[in-house]
Amino acid sequence: MGQADNTQDEFSAKISDAVDDMFNPVRRIEIDPATNEVIELDVPTLPLKEEAVSSSAGTATEVTATPGSASDKQETLAKLDQSLMTLDWEVSRSNVGNMRDLLDQAVQEYDLGAFASDGGMVALMHKLLYRMNESPENVPTSGPLALKNSLIALKAAAMEGQPFSADTRIKIEKAQAALVAVLPEDTISIAMPPPEVAVAPVQLPEPLDTALKHHLRCLDGLLKQRLLPVETFFGNAPSMSKLYTIIKGVNEQLSQQRTSLKQILAGSVPSVVAVNDPVPVSIDINKESQAVLQYHLQVLDHCSRRIAPIENLFKNMAGQNKLHAIHYEVRCGLVDQKNYLMAILSGDDVEPPAPAKMKIAAAPQKEDCPWSMLVASIWQGQRVAFIPEQVCFDGKPGLFSGNLEKMISFKLQKLKSWPWSGLQSRFRGDLAEKSNGELARLEFPVVNVSDAGDGRCGKNVVVLFSEAKGAVLFTGAALTNVSVAADFSWIPERRKDGIVAGSLDDGSGEMISVVDLNRL
Repeated sequence: MGQADNTQDEFSAKISDAVDDMFNPVRRIEIDPATNEVIELDVPTLPLKEEAVSSSAGTATEVTATPGSASDKQETLAKLDQSLMTLDWEVSRSNVGNMRDLLDQAVQEYDLGAFASDGGMVALMHKLLYRMNESPENVPTSGPLALKNSLIALKAAAMEGQPFSADTRIKIEKAQAALVAVLPEDTISIAMPPPEVAVAPVQLPEPLDTALKHHLRCLDGLLKQRLLPVETFFGNAPSMSKLYTIIKGVNEQLSQQRTSLKQILAGSVPSVVAVNDPVPVSIDINKESQAVLQYHLQVLDHCSRRIAPIENLFKNMAGQNKLHAIHYEVRCGLVDQKNYLMAILSGDDVEPPAPAKMKIAAAPQKEDCPWSMLVASIWQGQRVAFIPEQVCFDGKPGLFSGNLEKMISFKLQKLKSWPWSGLQSRFRGDLAEKSNGELARLEFPVVNVSDAGDGRCGKNVVVLFSEAKGAVLFTGAALTNVSVAADFSWIPERRKDGIVAGSLDDGSGEMISVVDLNRL
């Protein structure tokens, strides 16, 4: 007992030492915010307690950077890195508050006020930090990673300054998208920046006036006939909450843009945030209206790119061709309208684009099943049914049947239990009427149910025979009866090749392929 107690005490002591070592200043480092390079610093010679006493007494000499200097600003970014690492260890009110204070400090020092506006990256970081502390159960496990990527984007923007490079813009955009994805929808506001100043009424050139009116009609159609119904649909499906948040944000952005364009047509132009990459403008238009339109083109581009992943999602999902078509039409419509307005601003005489339409294939016509009873088994993971009158044998092959995997045809004599036993008693239906000699001479092809199949599924042999035609399949289990109910639906196979007559829908979501030997 004493030895066991000593072992347990040693183990507890090692754990205690390991935890203590995590907080010991074994090494001091500094992270360069521009390059993320780790720089080793000298380890203080004073013990921690003595150093703290000396500092509080004013005996320690410290070198401080001039407020607002480059080193002072980089120190703020370094502190943000350290604050994030502290949060990884413990999420507490003080740690969260410290990081939020440092975010506000970085916004002021690096002139990043646009990120702090409602819906901006820093504003979303604030909301995520608040949620992590107040209601962590509402924050997905990917929340810390979204916060880390957002800090990387913030540091890149701070060190680079406006105008941002394409790489930095991509980092910022991905970081904002990640923050939106992890935040509960009721905390996200994707409202556009409020107008800064009001300007005098203006008169638009006639081509632009006509183009904007047409554009508004198209925008109204996309919102009312496509996006709003989809938003309602996603909102009623808990599993699609993330898609709902994205579509709701797109709807809000486009609705606000629609309001701005109507103000332009009425002669009142609100000012908006300037864009970094304005498109060329050749027509005579004042700078205020031009700024609004430049920003509008940027919103159209942003919204179309937000729709693209959802379009691809439904493109690759079976049975979702209608949702795929809706998102395809929205994305193409936004892109076409953006290109149309760009051409008008460039002075080109172009016709308005026709609405994008995707032809949705009509659903197969369902009919009543021709049979009231079938027999079914498993073939390569799918249910396959046979017409009972055509099944003349269902069971295991004989002891000397050979390697079924390599057979392209099957001799019926391989179904003998013993070399001297007869065959006739093993069959039913039309084959049961043939003599043992006739049966021993018959050889039927091994057939596949689908083009992708190789004819092999298991070691249960199914022999089909009807009107002098015969075929053999190897299924995974013996056949079981399937009673075709009145509410089952039958979808005939339109292709002429193959032995599948059609598919039976029993309402379970799994289709049953029905084999008909007469199609051979």
